[in-house]
Order: sequence, then structure tokens, then C-alpha cells
Amino acid sequence: MSHVWKDPKSLLKKAQSANREVRLLGVAALSKKHTSWHDSDYRAIAQACDSRTLIGLARSPDCDLRFFLSPPILCQEQDQKVSIEAAFMKLLASLPRSNVDRCTQYFTLAAMQQSKKAMAEDQTGWIVFGGNALSFVATLSKIPEEALDQVYLLALISHSEVSSHCEEIVKLAGLQLLMRVYQARENSPKILSHVAQIIANLAAHPSLHDKIIQAGWISVLAKWMKSKHLPLSAQASRALANLDRDWSSETFGNGVYVLHPNGRSSEPVLADIVFVHGLSGGAFYTWRQGKPTEEDASPEPAAPTEDADEQKNNENKKKEKFVWCWPKSWLARDCPHMRIVTVSYDTQITDWASKCPYEGEKHSLAQRSGEMLRKLHDAGVGQRPIIWVTHSMGGLLVKQMLIDASQSETMATVMGETKGVVFYSTPHHGSSLAAYSQQAKYLLYPSTEVKELSLDSPVLRNLHGRFRALVQTHQLPVLTFGESIPTNIGLSVKTLVVPPLSANPGCGEFHEMPMDHQNICKPHSHNSLLYQLTLRFVQQNISMPLSVALSEKLEELLQDPEEEEIFYPLGMSFGE
Repeated sequence: MSHVWKDPKSLLKKAQSANREVRLLGVAALSKKHTSWHDSDYRAIAQACDSRTLIGLARSPDCDLRFFLSPPILCQEQDQKVSIEAAFMKLLASLPRSNVDRCTQYFTLAAMQQSKKAMAEDQTGWIVFGGNALSFVATLSKIPEEALDQVYLLALISHSEVSSHCEEIVKLAGLQLLMRVYQARENSPKILSHVAQIIANLAAHPSLHDKIIQAGWISVLAKWMKSKHLPLSAQASRALANLDRDWSSETFGNGVYVLHPNGRSSEPVLADIVFVHGLSGGAFYTWRQGKPTEEDASPEPAAPTEDADEQKNNENKKKEKFVWCWPKSWLARDCPHMRIVTVSYDTQITDWASKCPYEGEKHSLAQRSGEMLRKLHDAGVGQRPIIWVTHSMGGLLVKQMLIDASQSETMATVMGETKGVVFYSTPHHGSSLAAYSQQAKYLLYPSTEVKELSLDSPVLRNLHGRFRALVQTHQLPVLTFGESIPTNIGLSVKTLVVPPLSANPGCGEFHEMPMDHQNICKPHSHNSLLYQLTLRFVQQNISMPLSVALSEKLEELLQDPEEEEIFYPLGMSFGE
């Protein structure tokens, strides 16, 4: 039995079995480290692997990249005849103009009208691209060609959110064009993140899977999943999850990312923790670690110890101290049996930078709620208990979504499975930022989001009243943090963006923290009160079954690799 689960050919046979359970176990065993294998073994499997197995391997933690063949070499003669710029212009000109909002049409035309000469002449300008659930303010790069690629990619991202346009993008050799961009900009993670985003959007359509696989994208996505650049690895992970129909039928639309588990996992998922950012926030950078305290910045040297292992552990803790995304780094470790999801949606404080004359037609809470609910429902949110973690306007959006879900037959489980909400400086009763924006309206042109945030807004009053009713009806636990340090909002103005009276929802647990609005959602350390209170809230409101608790204890005791090999081939995986 042990030999069967180590021999490359035997493992591949199991990984490609007609029996799904055997197949999944085979892929998991195949993806493990095999110290006795040679390059030739990996190459033989790569050449004999079917696409379903390759996708499973790409989504397996610590999978060896030698399983994947290099993408097909593009015709160099064709590349020389048609530049990337010309190919983009041809593609965008050929795409339909139907079923897209007017801003997408506007900026598609603007992208086509750009020239390398104009980009070179204005290195300091901003290109603002607005689309359906998409808004980018892209500072031009120092490299004109790269900046131009970014303009075209942002236009193509918006088109890739329209189902009928996805088919056209593939028919018009869009996959091959994106491969050219990847090969030309291999050292530009920002450009590659846009490419991965388009591939992930296309992968949301099963009818396009074969084309994506044939174009050689599996090996590229597998490589990107290991990237240290979080936006790139997250987009690659989303693309592979959409391609992996053998594992799950869940679909991850644009702006929905799973931070944990990263790929396939045999561990049970007990709940979803969903992070929703606020105004001008993002799916990743909103949740980065905050500024270190003096103690964090200048830690005392560790006392001398004779225990080398203990000293090594202390050094590793120091290295882990500062993180780019604390839900992915800290919460995933503290709550391994929970799926951590983060969402991204476009927001703007001001329309001043927006060049689109139709931008004001979008961006209300009501409009945004329906779209976000649908995306989260498609991603499986509502199938298990949910904890929402929100910052600023993200809390208002979650309140709107819960109200809408409670009134919908198809989305009712999203409300029914909600077990708690965490608010970081959510303006339940409005924000002083809206007042400042109104006073400076000739300079700022406040966006729709900001206009909705005015103090004592009837919209917010109605929203909060309905939310309070839900809290009472469902006995919903609420944890709230409020800011107490003014934030510099520009124009030499400092203010409490969300005063404590507005941040306090009047229900649940409320803590006023010595932090400003931007940093209220950024714990400065794992041991900080902000993080520990959030962690305690999550753990208190998501109960762990006894079987899972026992399996965790068994895994601690069963660390011998030889013992693990005995259980795994028998189909026994702790936690299942």
C-alpha cells in the first residue's frame, strides 16, 4: 500500500480515477513532497496529466512547479508584425458596446485614443477608469509602454465583467494577447495582477475553461499563486478556483477573494469570515497591519537561552511581526477551520478626479448591495455561519445587504447564517467628512457615497432603524470600535471622520480606541487589544464541533510522517 502511494505512475492513475473521492485523494498525495523523485518523474507526470489533475495540483499547497509544462511559445513573426499596443486597440475596437455602462464605453474609447507619444509627454497625469463595479485611479508609470498596457488592461477588465463579452474576448485571441503581455511584463506585478484579474473573470464561465487551459494558463497561474505580491496571488487563486469544478461549484466573481484556505484543503470549513472595506479602501491594503508602537518598533533583545529551538522560535516571531494583511496572516492561523473572504468594490470620496461625465449615475448603497449579495451568494456565502468584519462605509453596505437578504427568498440564508457583525468606525448616523465635502463642493465635487453619509441623513436613519430591528429579531451579536483621534483629511483639516456618537450603533459591545479613522481597522500587533477583542468575538460566536476539536488534538499528537502515510491512503483525513 505504501509503495502504491509513492510510485509516480500509481499516484497519477489514482489522481485520474473515475471515482471522485479516489481522484481527490490521489491529487492530494501527488502534490506532497517526494524527496526520492527526479526531474524526469515530474516531467513524465506533466506530460501525461489531464487538465483536471493539473488544476487540482495547481491549487494544492506547496505543490512542486515541476508538474507544469511551460506555456506554448507564441509565434515571434506575428509578434513582430503586430505590436501589443496595436493588438489591444484592435481587440477593444472589435468588442461590443452593448451591455456596458456608459463609463465603460467612455473609457474604452479613451484607451483606444491614447498614444505612446502622449503618454511620454505627460508622466504625471492620472488616468481614471470607471466601470461597472470597478474604479481605478492609475498613476502613470515611468515606463510609457507599461503605462499604456495598464490603460488597455483596465478597459479589458471592465469588458470581462460582461458575460457576452467574455466569449468575444476569447474568440478575438484575447488569451494569446494576454500571454504576450505576461511574457513582456514578467517583472511588473501590477500589470500581471490586471492580467490575472481578466483571466479570473473569464474563468467564471465554464464554457471558456478549455480555451484557457489550451492557451497554457494553468502553469502561469500556478506560479502566480506562489507570488509574494498579494493582489497577484489572490487573482491567480480566484482564477484557479473558478476553473476547479472538480472541487466545488462555487464561482468567485470580480472582487471576491478567499484569503484562507489558499487552494484545496482537507480541513472542514465551519464558517465564513467576510471582510468588507470602506470608502476608498481595498480588499487587501485596508487590512494591513497598523503602525507599530514603540514597543513593536524597538523590541527588547531576547534573554540568552541555552535552548536553540526556543531562540529560533523567538526569531521567527519577530520576522512575522509585521504583515501586509492581518486576516491572512493572523486570523487564518488563529481560526484555521474558517474560510476568510475579502471583497473589493469601487468607491470614491470625490468626483473631482473622475473624467467620466456619467460617473455620478452610479455608487449608491442600494445599487451596490444587490450586486455584492449576488457575488457572495455565488461564492457560497450563506451555506455556513457568517461573521462580517467591516470598516467605515463597508458596515453600511453590510447592513443594507442583510436587510435585502432578509427580504429575498434566494438570499435569505445570508441573513439566517449571520452570527455576528464587527464594525470599525462605521458612520451609523453619518460622518463629518460629508459635511466638509459639501462645504468644499466646488473643489471636491463629493461623490454619491459621500453625499449619502451626511449627519442625520434620512437614508442612514432608515437603514439603521431596520438594522436594529434585525438585531433584535435574530439576537445578533455586534462588536463595535470607534475612533478617538482626528484624521487628516486634506486641506489642512483634521477631524473625527466618524464621531463616537455616530460610530456607536446602540447595540452590542462598544469600544472607543485611541486610533484615527484610517488605522482603526489596522491592529498594530497580534497581541493588540483591537485584534484580540475581534478574535474573541469570532471564536465566541462560531462554535467548534467536538469532532473538529478532537481532530486538532490528534493532529498535534500525530506528527510522525510515517504515521500520516498510513492513514492518508485509507481515505482518513483528520477533520473530515
